[in-house]
Amino acid sequence: MRTTILLGLGLLALVACDDAAPSGEAPGGGDALPLQDLGGAGAGGGGGGGGAPDMAAPDMAGPMARPAFIELALEPRRPLYTRAEAPRAVAAVYDRIGREIPAAQVDLRFDVQPAAMGQVAADGTVTFAQEGQGAVRACVRGTDLCGRATFYVDDGAPGLEVTQPQRGAVLAGEPVIQVAGRADPGAAVFVNDQPAQVQADGTFTAEVPAAFGYNRIDVVADDRVRRPPARVVMEVIQAPELLAVDDRGVDLNDAIRVRIDQRLLDTGEGVPPADEMGVVRLLDLAGVVEAFLARLELLPLVPDPVSQNDELTLRITGVNPGEPDATLLFTDTGIEVFLRLQDLRIDTEGGLVLEGLPIDLGGQIRLTAAAIASLAVEAGPDGAPRLRLENVDVALERLSGIMGDSTAQALLDTFGSLVRTLIEGAARNLVNDVVAQAVPDFLELGLGDALDPLRQIPLDVAASPPLPAIALDLGFDLSAPVVEARNGLSLGLSGRVRQRAPTPPPFPIAGIPVESLDSEPPWPAAAGLAIGVRLSTVNALAHGVWQQGALNLDLADVIPEQLRALIREGRIEARLPPLVVATPPGSPALFELQLGELDLYLKGPRSGEQPDHYVLSLRAGLLLEVGDGGIRFNVAESADIRVALLEFFGERPAFEADLLQQILEPIVWGEVRNAVGEGLDLAIDPVAIGADLYADYAPGIRGIEVAPDFPVGPLVRRGWFVLPAGLAVTLR
Repeated sequence: MRTTILLGLGLLALVACDDAAPSGEAPGGGDALPLQDLGGAGAGGGGGGGGAPDMAAPDMAGPMARPAFIELALEPRRPLYTRAEAPRAVAAVYDRIGREIPAAQVDLRFDVQPAAMGQVAADGTVTFAQEGQGAVRACVRGTDLCGRATFYVDDGAPGLEVTQPQRGAVLAGEPVIQVAGRADPGAAVFVNDQPAQVQADGTFTAEVPAAFGYNRIDVVADDRVRRPPARVVMEVIQAPELLAVDDRGVDLNDAIRVRIDQRLLDTGEGVPPADEMGVVRLLDLAGVVEAFLARLELLPLVPDPVSQNDELTLRITGVNPGEPDATLLFTDTGIEVFLRLQDLRIDTEGGLVLEGLPIDLGGQIRLTAAAIASLAVEAGPDGAPRLRLENVDVALERLSGIMGDSTAQALLDTFGSLVRTLIEGAARNLVNDVVAQAVPDFLELGLGDALDPLRQIPLDVAASPPLPAIALDLGFDLSAPVVEARNGLSLGLSGRVRQRAPTPPPFPIAGIPVESLDSEPPWPAAAGLAIGVRLSTVNALAHGVWQQGALNLDLADVIPEQLRALIREGRIEARLPPLVVATPPGSPALFELQLGELDLYLKGPRSGEQPDHYVLSLRAGLLLEVGDGGIRFNVAESADIRVALLEFFGERPAFEADLLQQILEPIVWGEVRNAVGEGLDLAIDPVAIGADLYADYAPGIRGIEVAPDFPVGPLVRRGWFVLPAGLAVTLR
């Protein structure tokens, strides 16, 4: 009877079990326990073999308890551990129907899988040896029954230090940046997305190809564990050369080139007629010379009298230049002037006593004169251009006239006569003075006046908080005219950017980065006039603006009202000056404005006593607009802004970098855009040549105005931007 009852209880236990549960799962699951686990067969009960069955629960303290499930946990339980932590492994062992078996009755062994991840001490303390995923295992000794507790060890991002280059470095030389540093051993290091050479101790090196201007260095150390990798992003400037600068400013050799092509010198077209206001608009210098000669008062160039003695008096009372025709050509050393005065008219008066008979010399002489003069172009001691006469030749053609006295007419018509010889000499001297003196003086005057406004260019921008006032002086002087034989004339101008008082830069800097000081401008093939400006000239101007602290901004007054609860205090300090660089071919803008290593200090609701320290870098397209008012660099409405957190002093940073980037773009970029844009505006006013300067020659000319015309956009190459231009001369 007892045997039957035990078999029945065994069958009930089998029915009660969940056959779907795997072995070693929580109590109640898995395979049926062996019958001996269910109770007292052979345990000995009260009475003999025919007594009533013993239905009491099996005694767990007895030797019959058999482990079926192990529950293992790490205390304290965390989703991530660091190697410095040492949790304790705690195990509970149950039989098949969920009853806990006392620890004293179970012999457990503990280990860590994989073994390299750590070890478990006798008291259950777990020591982690490395980062990554693993498990602590507790097994009943001598069986395959085990329990597991998984863990993940992550000390955080690996250590990363970049020792070369320094943040905000200005590097000169070859276009390669050497990067070096140290990361935690075992971490993979990438520099600008390329794997670096990493040694066993974690030191690494890499070479990064560099372009002129700001270069982003992005170093990532990845230990291949779950958290984000360590990252260091910095900006450095690379340039082939650095231009020396001091507290007073910088000197610029070969800052600007002006190239005058033969097309501007002489197009071969005549002078157009004056409009109803008496204004003549001219497009080449030969036309300007012709218009000048047509209005030239030649009489002051003639001596009075031409000749006088007891027997002869000859005066010239009027001179009409007739129809001037000028041809200008570039030579090996300067300019060659061909002048032809068609139908030059000379009025005469005077008398001659010939064999006691008086002869009236009054009349009008008509002739055609031709002259050629060679003029060398030089730089004067004051930096103004000078034209030096090398030689001149004059020839007279078809001299004739109408004299009031028939004898005088006969003398005029007779070659070699005294009257004809005197008149020919006076005419020759007059034409000689025109081509050797009046025309060079006029051309020299035009060149000098055209360049004179460049000698002193004040840059004054009133303060507009948070932007400070800007006060700089620019100047350019002719340094070296270079004549390209039969082709053109190139005028080199040296320059300077001057602080009006000694002004140390806000941060030390080795010099102004320049792309090249030896390159030649990319002159256009079909432009009468071209103006080449080195980008170093623009960057020297930008440096001067930065030197005055124009980019060190207090943001308190420009933080929008809706953000004042989030941003309580903010300021920007520009460690490096802005740079203007050429963009790659196909870019929508010809230039890019670059700023890097802008230190941003912010205080928010979560900040500590000190503001959190971020660093910004900016990139924006820069468009060059040239019009009647001058040259203006228009900075793009939006910019590529990058923000990185360097350090914070509260429990958490005031802002995450990505969020701050979105908040700051309309605030910071607007102010920086205004500061840089206003500092790069250069006015080019029309040059007015004062009438008093040529009144002795041409009192009938009321005014001459010279203005450049820019029909097409600039060319940018080899550290230059070149503006193809024309020249519009208005003569009144």
